[in-house]
Formats: sequence, C-alpha cells, structure tokens
Amino acid sequence: MHKLILLVVAVLISLNLAAQGNSGDKGKRKSKSSSTSQGQSKAKDKNKKSNNGSNEQLEHERRVWDGTSNNDNDGPKPSKNQPAKVRAAFARDYPGVQNVSWSKYRGDWTATFRNGLFTSTAVYHANGERRDTRTPITRQDVPGRVLDSVFRRRPQTRLEEIIKIVLPNGNPDLFRIKEIINGKPQFQIINSEGKEVEYDY
Repeated sequence: MHKLILLVVAVLISLNLAAQGNSGDKGKRKSKSSSTSQGQSKAKDKNKKSNNGSNEQLEHERRVWDGTSNNDNDGPKPSKNQPAKVRAAFARDYPGVQNVSWSKYRGDWTATFRNGLFTSTAVYHANGERRDTRTPITRQDVPGRVLDSVFRRRPQTRLEEIIKIVLPNGNPDLFRIKEIINGKPQFQIINSEGKEVEYDY
C-alpha cells in the first residue's frame, strides 16, 4: 500500500512537471514569436526610415541639380572613393559633420550633409578646391533685394524652388530661382545684391 501511494505521488509529480514544462515551453514559444515579430517590426521601421532617408536624399538631389542637365540619367552617381584632398578640404570647411553622403556629378565630388536646419551639398573639384555649397531654402530665407529683383522684372513670377549657392573666398552668395513661365520651368541666377548673373551649373 505504501509503495502504491508513492507510485501515485510520483506519477502525479511527473505529470505536474510535464504540464509545467509544456506550459513553460508555450511561454517560451510565445515569447520567442513575440520577440521575432518585434524584431521584424523594428526591421520594418528601420527600412521605412532608411527609405524615407533615401527618398529625402533623392528629393534633395533633384532640387539641387534641377535644370543643370538635359538628361534625367545624368544625375549624381554614388561614390565611395573620394580623393584624399577632397575629404581633407571637406573636413576643413565643415568640421565635425557626420553622416555625409558622397557622390560624383559632372566630374566634381559632392558631399550632402545636414547643415543646421537644412540639408546642403558641397561641390569639390578633384584638387580639393570647393566650387560652391548648395542649399534648398524657403522664400522667407531669401534676401529682399533678390525677391525685389525677380518680381520687378516679372511681376507674375511663381517661385517654385530656391537654391542658395554659397561661393568660397567671400564672393557674394547666389540664388538659383526656379520659376514656372507658361507651364515650363525656367531658371535664373540672382546674386545677393539683386543682379542677374551667369553661373555655369
């Protein structure tokens, strides 16, 4: 009788342990699938941010280079190997800037980066000489002289986009104005003194 009671107790204990093991396993599976779905969700969010980042990058490049080429396929090409002189010049001109996206366009090296509230693209020749830095800006950021000059010549102008072009060596800033005239985009370059000037791309 004593052995029978011990046998029944042992069977009950083993059944109880087996039941706990299975429920613990279910918890592990649940937790594992939960962590897997959380991981997948995080990966989707990361991809979404990455895509948004690349979409923002593409939109920035479109705006910066709009009107500089007749061929849509002639845009900037991503680059990994910039000349040492170009990297050194960029580090000198914009110390501490991180997350730089490099590309090459029309023989020049371009560095796109966050510049305060805006995203800018600095353009360098292979010898490290900076050609200019381009930043899409809003109408509120354009000097009054520039706007007066634009609207004095063409009062019906509808401003589409404005790119501020900062030249090295203390030269006056330029503003590339994209306007729509008779349904077609046209571009003009106005310097900070309000004079229309020629500027090659």
